[in-house]
Amino acid sequence: MSDLQLALIAFGIALVVAVVIYNAVQERRARRKAEEDFGERPPDALFDKAPTRREPTLGPLPDSPGAVPTGSAPDQTLPPQRAEELDAASAPAAEVSSRIDTVAVILADDPVMSEQLQPLLDALASHMAQTHVEGIVDEQWHPIDTSPRRSWRELRVGMQLASRDGPVVEEEIERFNRNIADFAAAVNAVSQRESPAAAAARAREIDKFCADTDIEVVVNVVGQFGATFAVARVKSLALENGLSETAGGELVRYGPDGQPAFAIRPIEDGKGHYYTGLCFALDLPRVCDAPRVLAEMVRVAQVFAATLGGELVDDNRKPLTDAGLASIRRSLEKIFHEMEAHGIPAGGALARRLYS
Repeated sequence: MSDLQLALIAFGIALVVAVVIYNAVQERRARRKAEEDFGERPPDALFDKAPTRREPTLGPLPDSPGAVPTGSAPDQTLPPQRAEELDAASAPAAEVSSRIDTVAVILADDPVMSEQLQPLLDALASHMAQTHVEGIVDEQWHPIDTSPRRSWRELRVGMQLASRDGPVVEEEIERFNRNIADFAAAVNAVSQRESPAAAAARAREIDKFCADTDIEVVVNVVGQFGATFAVARVKSLALENGLSETAGGELVRYGPDGQPAFAIRPIEDGKGHYYTGLCFALDLPRVCDAPRVLAEMVRVAQVFAATLGGELVDDNRKPLTDAGLASIRRSLEKIFHEMEAHGIPAGGALARRLYS
């Protein structure tokens, strides 16, 4: 082979290599421009490595001071959260509420069976405060005891932050959170809980509100000139005016909702067959339509006074005038409207839980 032929072959090979390099450079430039215009190309479904698995989360939710996710450092908090924001409404029987509860949410890929909940229920039973467990069924929160299904991918657990016994302390909330986290880990789920410090602060606020509005409205009937009332006559008159006698011997008028509206009890423990006086009492936070119930209670007290030869008096045994009754009515209505403004209407389910 001559030198000319060798030179032509070398030139041809160099030309082919140059074309390949040129095409590669042009393709890289075109890909870079396309990515700048349309973003990074999606991964190949067959050959590219699958992306890292991402656990479901609630994301930032309003109205609660913070939450701690499972697997996070103890002092790590998430943005404010509220469990009701899991795109689910509450069924009529649902009880958990972020207004008076610290709420934890458990999210699982595989349904949590009702049998698997027993360790959690046993742990919750050790708390003095009320606790409730609910699961989502057909986009509604249902108490697990009455749920139409027996397995759930989303659960929420509420622990009541305050009651008439006082606020729940931070140590108790920390123990509640540990119970939730331990259970979530046991069923391969994730959880979100309110930070103990934030929940304890809310507990103190709720307790203060409870103390400021926990009012019992009382009207007394005493005998004139030291007269007493026969127990049998009192009970008979109570039954005539729509009251019932409880197993404990208390005389109670029940409202249309089946809850106590007002009660009659002796001012002093009756010894023998006579009372020295009667106390008509209305537990304001637990009564629906308290202004109307007050008017009915006063009417019944006036019937008792007229029938038994007594008179209406205040707690200082001074005659209760129309002006005094008007003052009681104004105080009652103020508290009644204040509770409504706070989203805890008197006589409602939340109020009956909180004032217990």
